[in-house]
Amino acid sequence: MPVYSHSRLSVYETCPRQYRFQYLDRLEVPEVDTVERFLGSRVHEALETLYLNVRFGRVPSLDNLLEFFRSAWRENWHDGVLVQQPDLTADDYRRAGERQLDVYYRRYAPFDRDHTLAVERLLRFPLDPDGGIWFQGYLDRLSRTADGLWEIRDYKTGQYLPSQAMLDEDRQLGLYQLGVRHLWPTAREIELIWHFLAHDLELRSRRSPEALEALRQETLARIRAIERDETYPTRVGTHCQTCPYQAVCPAWRHLKARDAPSAAEAVGWVDRLGELKAQRKAALAELDAEIEALQQRIAGYAIAEGLEAVFGAAYCARVRSAERPRYPRKGDPGREELEALLRRHGLWEEVAALDLRALPDRVRSGVWPPEVVDAVLPFESREETVTVRISRRPDL
Repeated sequence: MPVYSHSRLSVYETCPRQYRFQYLDRLEVPEVDTVERFLGSRVHEALETLYLNVRFGRVPSLDNLLEFFRSAWRENWHDGVLVQQPDLTADDYRRAGERQLDVYYRRYAPFDRDHTLAVERLLRFPLDPDGGIWFQGYLDRLSRTADGLWEIRDYKTGQYLPSQAMLDEDRQLGLYQLGVRHLWPTAREIELIWHFLAHDLELRSRRSPEALEALRQETLARIRAIERDETYPTRVGTHCQTCPYQAVCPAWRHLKARDAPSAAEAVGWVDRLGELKAQRKAALAELDAEIEALQQRIAGYAIAEGLEAVFGAAYCARVRSAERPRYPRKGDPGREELEALLRRHGLWEEVAALDLRALPDRVRSGVWPPEVVDAVLPFESREETVTVRISRRPDL
């Protein structure tokens, strides 16, 4: 019986084919270790050591903590660690880790604001009443305050800072809360806490019983959808840069073998096709720019004159304006939150495959649950659109 985790679900959401390679085929390949992941591991080790000592009444000095971090960095560093940022070095990341630990230590010393119950604790619990689907995960630290508040703490070393709305919908710590309540039913009040070490920020969130139940049901639905999948399609993206399965992936295997004699001719075909497509694209771009300019002029003229059609000698342009729903496009404020919301409900692929313009139809179709529609509607705005359709004059 497979045991699911947040990382396992995330792998499927990133690329179903990678999920199959990793969890079903269990292919043994060298792991790609990025410097960001390496940094996170060393900082977590340092904080784990810190709180293991604190639990026994020993508070290491800041110098000792930093020396532990530096020693662990030296002992674990290897040439295979991937540094992707061209303007940064491994030393830059090491110094960033030292700064994060320094700031954290000075902020929370002498570490007596709460009582540490567990560090790097494995949570393993059933998601369904029948015990057929199990979930597991390691929480960074579990603490309890003097007034009885249980705190699930998670340490982040990256630069990315999610919005409060995204944290309130975060799947990982929400599921950890379900695990804590399963293992310790007396934990009535629980708070989720994220430490964004690069920004010296502590952000908090609480979940209602209704929100936790919805999360449980959504996660079960996601797992059942994964178990029904028979194709595990490949999803190409920036994540492929650090995927360890490129050598066996049908989307990348040829790249690894293109120097073979059997692949040389195909290399030439691909490069020639790319050149021809680029030439055609340049020509089309010039035409598209002129078409767009003419459409704007015709639309402006028609609106100013109160017309629905403008006639030429051989063609007719029909102009129509309408108000339609609009959702955040790439780069717009709120786009990341909207995508995250749809992914959590397992609906992102449904609209992304058709383009996000399909979202208004889905929202009004009556197919989606009312609670999903209510969560999506705040992202909707209205915009005025004008279309110009050209055809032969019908009177000729």
